[in-house]
Amino acid sequence: MKNKEIFDVLIVGAGPSGSNTAISYKNLNPDLKVGIIDKAIFPRDKSCGDAIGPGVINALKRFNNEHILDGEPEVISTSLFGPDNIGIQNYIPKVKNKDDSVVYVIPRYELDNRIFEIAKNLNVHSYEGVRYIDYEQTENEDILKVEIENSDKEKNFLFTKLLVGADGANSRVRKSLDLKQNSDIHKAIAIRAYIDSPNYLEIFKERTLMFEINVSALKGYAWAFPSKGNLINIGIGMPLNLFKKDKMDINEMLDSFIRTLESKGVIVDNLRMEKSYMLPFASSRPKLAHDKVALVGDAGSMINPMSGEGIFYGMEAGYLLAKETFGSLNSNDENNLNNNLNKYERALNKRFGMHFLSCTVARLVLQSPFMTKRLLKIASVDKNTINFVVELLFDEARLTIKETFSLAFKFILPFRTVRFFSKSPAFSL
Repeated sequence: MKNKEIFDVLIVGAGPSGSNTAISYKNLNPDLKVGIIDKAIFPRDKSCGDAIGPGVINALKRFNNEHILDGEPEVISTSLFGPDNIGIQNYIPKVKNKDDSVVYVIPRYELDNRIFEIAKNLNVHSYEGVRYIDYEQTENEDILKVEIENSDKEKNFLFTKLLVGADGANSRVRKSLDLKQNSDIHKAIAIRAYIDSPNYLEIFKERTLMFEINVSALKGYAWAFPSKGNLINIGIGMPLNLFKKDKMDINEMLDSFIRTLESKGVIVDNLRMEKSYMLPFASSRPKLAHDKVALVGDAGSMINPMSGEGIFYGMEAGYLLAKETFGSLNSNDENNLNNNLNKYERALNKRFGMHFLSCTVARLVLQSPFMTKRLLKIASVDKNTINFVVELLFDEARLTIKETFSLAFKFILPFRTVRFFSKSPAFSL
């Protein structure tokens, strides 16, 4: 082992979760030897809605990396449509513990590479075009032996004190730990594509995130998110168990949504880069802390069950992992590292557990077209309701007892009564 290069932390996956894990370790202790391996060569595409909200911005600001957002156009509102073409538009509310109330839509081809470059500039060792195969304990029980393979199928080994799985929904590190994938009820299937639309901003009067709930995607939702210029990210997704039960076709669902956009007057040109993918919901999370191994991001099923967003949670998980464990990597006490890995898991569950549960409940409620219509009707006259929905989508809102009773009464009371007692309505579309 004396002649082998040993990493303090070796991360599998160079997406936002993995790269921010590396960034966090190097900021907390620049002397740590940190490496990232990824099967792709960056920049590379990743299927996603491309929207990043206040949480991601806050995560970037933590280590003064928000400069990668310079020049990107801000999205300032959401437009929600439901059955019977009910629609409301609302400005993105001020969210708790965050400085910003804006959203950016940046193709993952660009965003992921920018965050990865930050890590590289911190002297993180990067191995691109290299696939993780498996790991095993060495004779020195404090060190893991990690098997990797390049594009020519040539195998090699790296050694590390801590292995981090940030390798996505089909995580190989998770498989190495003998952890099952989420069942269908705790997954979604989605498809993303890009279009050019010269009049999207004109139709919606501003740069807005459009959601369509329970229409083109029965018991799911479709989206249209404006990026730079005329570029629009569109997509559609729904829970996998319902998708299979109803024998849906994801491409036909996307075609239906395109027809919906066109019916609203949106010009749809140059449809391209259609790609389907799976989303493991945080309603069923695996154990995240293991013997010298941890999971972050999609590998740990950290996907918002309501919105399908995962970048924020993965980046925060990387920071929480580094925060709890960086001080124990220079120690020869194996138990200290594993104890701190367990602290990481507890910290993440404490921060996001109730939020994920609240989003799961909201997702189940919104699978009913009746409940969707009722919620949107209430939200059209009650700003507090729509703000709460948006915070579930983009921040860390949770259903408290007070919030639960408040929403329940709004659902039960006659609509005229709700409208009478409500203030500052959103904009009806």
